[in-house]
Amino acid sequence: MTIIIANLALVLAAGWLFRKYGIVQEGAEHAFNQYLYYLALPALIILKIAETPLGGLGWRFLAANTLPLAAVMAAAWGLWKAGRIDWRLARLLIIVSVLGNTVYLGFPVAAMRLGEEAIGYAAIASAVHNIFIFTFGFLLMTLVCERDCPPARFARLMGRSVVLWSSVAGLVIAAAGLRIPELLHRVLSDIGKTTLPLSLFTLGVGLYGRKIAHNLPRIALVSGLKLLLLPLCYLLAARALGFAGFVAKVTFIEMVMPVAVMNYVVAKEFDFDEDLVGQSILFSTLAFFPLLYLYDWAMLRFL
Repeated sequence: MTIIIANLALVLAAGWLFRKYGIVQEGAEHAFNQYLYYLALPALIILKIAETPLGGLGWRFLAANTLPLAAVMAAAWGLWKAGRIDWRLARLLIIVSVLGNTVYLGFPVAAMRLGEEAIGYAAIASAVHNIFIFTFGFLLMTLVCERDCPPARFARLMGRSVVLWSSVAGLVIAAAGLRIPELLHRVLSDIGKTTLPLSLFTLGVGLYGRKIAHNLPRIALVSGLKLLLLPLCYLLAARALGFAGFVAKVTFIEMVMPVAVMNYVVAKEFDFDEDLVGQSILFSTLAFFPLLYLYDWAMLRFL
């Protein structure tokens, strides 16, 4: 695990240093993200899901991937109903505390820890998370309201989720037993190979300049729900469902990922506190690395 953490940290640090010393200019991460989001990630996701057998994925897989998300969302809703937090923070928590960095960080960690074959199952788990968050999560969020609340626009977010729709395309290909033509397969494979290192490098570039100067109690709340409560709920659900083995381990890795960069898009759409979202991304990502030792122990011990 130390080697994996060192690998992740060094690539992230390279991105941060390239941005700090001007080798990568301000705004360059936007171009990297465009390439990753609209080309490299879809290529990798379609290819890996299409090559992943779906026979072993049943109701336990779906339940283990959705029940923990629902539990954390319910906890955020309960804090609002109890008057402990205002409706704006409650809305943010319902989405941000469950929408993890399952692609940019989750895919590399799954591949390094469990092998390349884990990426297909990681992509399927990520797709299930996105579908659940962008439907049930957004529906629950609209129920959290006091006086004048902005309208929900989750249909537009779903339509723009290339990762979600590429996952659906991969699932359709896999379920139908279709074969990707050799030339297209080779192209998708070559493009997909650039995804894992570039996603980590881009994440490092994006972390440059972010600070945690205030909002510490709220940052701790967001990060605590994401990094502690959600993994715990998953382990409890997996134990209750009898869900264990290789796929359960892959799913656990996806479940423990820190707050996703994609939450910026959500923040702009729903008028969330962008500073809090950015600070939560930074804090949870930094806290994630030492917690990886705990996660790895829990994965081996309980799954």
